Parts: sequence; structure tokens; C-alpha cells
Amino acid sequence: MNTPFASRAPFRPSAMALAALTTISLMAPAAWAQQTEAPAAKADVNELPTVIVTAQKRTQTLKEVPVAISVISADQLQKQGVSDITDLSKAVAALEFGDTKTGGAGGSASIRGIGTAVFTMSAESSVGIVVDGVPLGNTAGGALFDLERVEVLRGPQGTLFGKNASAGVLNMVTKAPKFNLFEGSASLELSGKNALGSKLGNRVLRGAVNVPINDISALRITAHADQLTGVYNNVYNGTDAKTVGTGARLRYLLKPDADLSINLIADYDKSKSTNAVFFAPAIAYASNTAGNHAPLAEFAACGVTVSLTNNDVCSDSLELFQATVGGLSAQVDKTLANGVTLTSITAVRERKTGPDSAAIDMSVGYDKIRTIGTEIKIRQLTQELRLSSPAGQSVDWVAGLFLSDSHATKSSTTTILPSPYAPSPPVPRSISTLIDYTTDTGSAALFGQATFKLGEQLKLLTGLRYTRDRVKDLQVRTGDVAFASFAAPTTVKSSAAAARDSDLSGKIGLLYALDKQTQGYLTLSRGYKGPQIDNDTPVSALAASGSTSGAIVKAEQPTSLELGLKTSLFNKHLDVDVAVFNTSIKNFQEQNCTLTAVGALNCIPLNVPEVKSYGLELDLRARVLGALSLRASGALIMGTEYPSGFTFDNQNVGGQRLLYSPKGKLTVGADYDTEVFDGYELSLGVDATYKSRVRLCNTLAAECGFKAHTIVGAHAGLRSPDDKWGLTLFVRNAGDERVPNAILYPLPGKGAGSGYAYSLGANSFRMVGVTADIKF
Repeated sequence: MNTPFASRAPFRPSAMALAALTTISLMAPAAWAQQTEAPAAKADVNELPTVIVTAQKRTQTLKEVPVAISVISADQLQKQGVSDITDLSKAVAALEFGDTKTGGAGGSASIRGIGTAVFTMSAESSVGIVVDGVPLGNTAGGALFDLERVEVLRGPQGTLFGKNASAGVLNMVTKAPKFNLFEGSASLELSGKNALGSKLGNRVLRGAVNVPINDISALRITAHADQLTGVYNNVYNGTDAKTVGTGARLRYLLKPDADLSINLIADYDKSKSTNAVFFAPAIAYASNTAGNHAPLAEFAACGVTVSLTNNDVCSDSLELFQATVGGLSAQVDKTLANGVTLTSITAVRERKTGPDSAAIDMSVGYDKIRTIGTEIKIRQLTQELRLSSPAGQSVDWVAGLFLSDSHATKSSTTTILPSPYAPSPPVPRSISTLIDYTTDTGSAALFGQATFKLGEQLKLLTGLRYTRDRVKDLQVRTGDVAFASFAAPTTVKSSAAAARDSDLSGKIGLLYALDKQTQGYLTLSRGYKGPQIDNDTPVSALAASGSTSGAIVKAEQPTSLELGLKTSLFNKHLDVDVAVFNTSIKNFQEQNCTLTAVGALNCIPLNVPEVKSYGLELDLRARVLGALSLRASGALIMGTEYPSGFTFDNQNVGGQRLLYSPKGKLTVGADYDTEVFDGYELSLGVDATYKSRVRLCNTLAAECGFKAHTIVGAHAGLRSPDDKWGLTLFVRNAGDERVPNAILYPLPGKGAGSGYAYSLGANSFRMVGVTADIKF
């Protein structure tokens, strides 16, 4: 069993919060100062709304919670066009995502520069994704619709959210049914490729209807249908990549009396991508390091002009990716006679992908490397029981039990065939490798957190979680090799391992209320992420048929010290949240992804002895004269470097920053809403995201990083006097910055020294379009 709290590194940026607040106060506009002297009634009308969160398993205001949280409202989600989980990074400076196709469920999120790409079957993300109280784990999907808000909790959150929250949590809350009110809404977003300067074609359809059944129950039905085209263009067949997604959610609410509430939720989501290549060649050399391959000429012969803005590919593969995600959950809240609330949340979820097909070689020349028939199926069952004290007591507490069980299978076939396009093919051959995976994981935990009122202004926070984990993983590889004149015997190799671990994590802190609008806090948190199993390395080492034992990747243990201040200024016209943090992660779980000799992507999980992350975060929300709303989220993240002497693929990467970890990031936005004539409302808005240079692949070459850049978007809309309809014009990524989500080196199938490929997404292109919505 691990000790509750690990030793600390020195806490460096201790005075940054006070300096930041002093600067803000000195630079505050005169308009805010004038508002301070305005009559109280006017200030009440124009003040910022109180932000409600459930970040600590109970309903509280944002200022009450001693956690660094960024809250994205439904209105902001709509104005920024957030329809996919990766779009959330446009609103939160400390949040980043890797490649969504290869990084697993949830898009490989990272917070404060800390995250784990989910490639192996036994891996979990460092950022937990929770929807309506249900932790999704590896069954998370990408589509976002009909959300009330998204709470981004930064730093270890294992005390209340468990083992897959070592870097933070995305806590999403969907809109609840309403009693005695029939209403609905629908919205349509359209963008045309090459229309009005838009580089992509996009269609996003959303619909919702609230159906009251009687005085004590109601049903909310929501659905979406999306289509995105043009991220990649396949010059081989003249066809654009296309992704189509559909989904629905049913949420039933029954409240027979004031003390009982029952929520039943069913959701289903399906996506299918065709011509769904993962990467486009961005840099290609005349020959690879060995001098036996000419990748630049090969792409040119197929009609691809390689450049940093290229999105053309050349592939004769099916290039198919498809996934379905769904689940059922039941939440029951019962207030007992003593005012204590009993909550039960039961959920079963399933995620399926495939059968998929992809070309690893990125072109039709030379060897054809294909993965075909790839299928993944994950089933997860979770149960949470907890008790919560009544609010406003001298001791506020929550305690509970959490259980989870998951079963996952995966099968994948990689084939290598000689290309008929090569003028003098090598010895004709066929190589095929079938890999079957089976993974079982389970977790049981007892947790509790309490806040003690020590005086009118001072509170003590304490929390503990005891976790028992188990993981079991089996991999079987069947290989066949056939040359022109003979066939090698079939080989069957297997590797298996199992691990059990227990951990005691927790939190301790002090909360101090300077006044009714200002609270400071100091917390020390210890998180935990369970062990993984590496079967790839030992089974790859087998030269012939046989069995071996897998390697255990140790549990990840973050310890974080955080100092924060949350305040409202100028009669609640300005909200400021500041946090300074220092985090040390012992046995950080990383993935070393390299290309095999045949060009296949092989990702090996491993431990980095220690990684540090420390810095400053700032969130601002402001309203000026009632019509202008401002928001900003900034993060200065230091550290996040590999320790001295640490090697990846025989390269010393010590001192290099972790992948997807910019040193500085700033998101800003402004919205101006005003009446223009006869009650019609004009809405104007602009948002921008600045990000410093970031590393996107694990070599020391400069080409493995992407430059500092700024993404700008804007919108202009008109709403009817009765708020029944609206029309909005928008532009996103106005400068058409071709920002990659990941970089792959070398070019798949082209050998060492061949070049670099970019993974692109909708965020990598300018998009111009219109959104229309109606309410009834």
C-alpha cells in the first residue's frame, strides 16, 4: 500500500496570485469604476450571474469550491460552436487534446500539461470524463449536445472522482427535463467547402423537445446529426474525407415528492468516417536515411504536393473508421429523515469501434501496409452509493462507495503486400499478423470528504479515498509469412499478465473567506491512476512460437499543492479566479510510440520516474454596462519536462517538454448584445486563442514541434423580439492556420529519415458559415 502523501518539491511561484490581482485592479476600466457608484438596482440588473457547479458531488456556487475550475456555459458552447469534445480547448487555457482518432476514447486530454494518450487496452486517460455523474472511462464518445454546462476541474481530483482523474476532470451536465412545460428547439449550422472562403463543408443539426408527462414527471428527448467533409482529399480517387455522426439522448425525471428524485438516462451515438486517413505528408525528403526510398518523388507521382499546409493524400485503401457508443444510467436521490441525502448512480456503457481499415504506408507505391478488420468492444458497469450532509452545517460532508468492472476485446490484422505500381517489385511476398487482445479491469473504492467550519471565515477541508484495483491483460499474435517460392510456418505468440494494487489518496486544505465575495484556499492533494500492462514488448521479443509474461507499468501518483483566490469586484461586474500550483507526478505513465520495421505504429506504455508541473492560471469573467461580456482564461505552465537522461527510442529527451504541453496559452472572448430596432437583438462576438510552441512527436528535431500561433473566430447574429428564432454568421480559424493535432515521424512505411506527417482536424482549417435556430 502506498503512503498517503509523497514528498514535495519546493513551491516556487508563491506570490503570483497577489501580483496578478494588483495588476487587474490598476488596469480596470473607468466604466467599471463608474458602475461601482451606480444605484444598487442597476448593478443588480447588470451583474454577472452566479455560477453553480457540482464539482464536489453537491450543488455549490463556484466561489465556494476550493478547486481551480473553468465553467463553460450552454450559451458559450453555442456561441463558440462547440460540438466535439476537442473544441473545449478553445475555452480553457489549461486543457489540451491530442489526436482523436489514434488517442483513444475522450481524445487523449491533458490538463496543466499532464495527460496520457490511450493506446494500449489496459490504459486509462489521466483526465476523467464524467457525464451526469457517470464516469465514462474508455467508453467516452466525442459528440457534445444539449449540455447545461461543462466544468473543467484542474489538478488531481481522485478523492471524489477516482483513479482516472489524476490530472483533472471534465464534468459535463446535460439539460434536465422540466415539469408542466412543453417546449422544443432546433438549430442548423451550415458551411460549404470553398464557399465564402470556408475550407470545409460542415453540417451540424441539433434538436430537443421537453415533454411533460404529469405534474411529477417529464421527458427530454435530444438528437443530433453531423457531417464534416474536406479535412483530407484523396487524390487517388478524387474523394474528400467525410465523417457522419448521429446520436440521441432520452432523459426521464420523476419527482413524486420533495424528498425523492429519479433520473433515468439512455444515450446512443454513432459515427462513420470514410476516406478517413490519419495523417497527411507535411515534410518529405528526396530519399530516406538508408537511401533506398524516394518518398518525395513517390508522393509527387501520385499527385500530392507535400507542404506544411498539405491535406492531400494518395491511398487505394478503404480508409474506414466507425464507432458506436451508448449507455443506460439510473440516479436516485433520497432525502432521509435527518436531512442526509442518499444518492445511487448505476450505469452500464458500451463502446464499439470497427471493423476499420487503414493504409499505414500513406500511398500506393512500394510495399502496401494495411490494417484491416480492426474491432474493439468495451463494456463497463459502474455503481456509486454516497451520503451527503445537509448544506450549511458546521460540518459539511460526503461519503460513499464506488465499484466498476470493465471487459474489453480487440482484434486487428496487419498485412504487407508488394505493390504492383513498383517497376521492379522485391521478392513477391505476403506478411500477415493477427493480434487478439483481452483486458479485464475492476476497481472498488471507499471515499469521504468533509469541510469543518472553524470560525466565521475559516474552514478546514479533509478527504480520503481507499482504492483497490485489478487489471488482467492477454495478447495473442498469429503470424504468417509467404514468399514467392515458399511459405514460413505459422507462428503463435502470446503474453499475459495480471496486477493488483491498493492506494490511499486524499486531500487536505484551508479555506478563508476574506468577505462575502472573496475566498482564498490552500490545498494539498494526492491522486492515483492504476497500473497498466505492457504485453507488446515481451511478445515482440519472441523469435518463435511461445508464451511469455507481460510487464507491469506502475501506478501513477501525483501530488499537488495549490493556492487559489476567487473574488468578485465592482459590484459583481468582474469575477477573477487565480490559482498557482506545483505538481509532482511519481511514475508518470507515458506512451512511447514508434514505427516498426514494417511501418506499423507501435505504442509501448512505460513509467517516467518523475514529472513536475507548476505555474499560474487566471480566469476572468466581466460585464461592462450590461451589454458587453468579456471572458479570458490564461495558463503559464512551467516544468512538464522529462527528467535528465530519460530516453525515448534511443534518444535522450531529458529536458524536453511532454507532448501537447505548451508553456503558455491564452483564450479570450467578447460578446456584445444590444437591442437594435423593434425589440430585435444584435449579437456580436469575437474569440481568440494563443498557444506557444508545442511538441507533437518524440524526437529532438525541430520539425516535431509546431510554432506559436493564434486562432481567431468571430460571429454576428440577430434574434427575434420573442426569442423564437435567431440567425448567426460565423467564421472560425479566420487565418486558416494549419495547426496539426499530432505529428508522426518518420513517414509511415517510408523508413527512417523520410519526413513528417500531420494529423489534421476541423480545427486545422478556416470555416465560414451560418447558424439558424428556432424555439417553440
